[in-house]
Amino acid sequence: MIQSVVKTTFKAYINTRANQIVLGANPLPTTLPQDTLIYLAKFTNDMSGEVIYCYPNPQYVVDRFSRFQFNASVNPDMFAGQINITLAGYYHYEFYEVYYGNKPTVLDVNNSPKDENTVLPVSPDNGVVQGLVAIGKMYAGEVSNEEEVQYTEYQEPSNTNYIYTN
Repeated sequence: MIQSVVKTTFKAYINTRANQIVLGANPLPTTLPQDTLIYLAKFTNDMSGEVIYCYPNPQYVVDRFSRFQFNASVNPDMFAGQINITLAGYYHYEFYEVYYGNKPTVLDVNNSPKDENTVLPVSPDNGVVQGLVAIGKMYAGEVSNEEEVQYTEYQEPSNTNYIYTN
């Protein structure tokens, strides 16, 4: 499970290599540029159904885990690793493998899939979504002192306000 706080930068540690699609379950060869295989994250809020896509930046992938950073921004840019999670609560996350062949990645609206269903024109510069490699839950907590709690405050009873029963 990923733990985060709304409106803040957070890191996620996920095992993406166990379900790696490109080149099977084998580690990537050292001759393949590291940024030709990247990951697209999808977060879906369990209550509202809001869906947020983002390419984490930076992405650090080793054999046992992948570390993804999501940078908080009020004006998010999914291609720059910026995200704006404003609703506290539980989210369902999915990570998709995006492959760029043997060419380094160019993350932008013209060269990168915006979601798991985007099909871009065939080109060595365009990424191709290979498939789903990780799923799970994320909890986004409230920012301290900004909790969304409603309550009614009543006056304290005076000393002469007693209730007697027989």
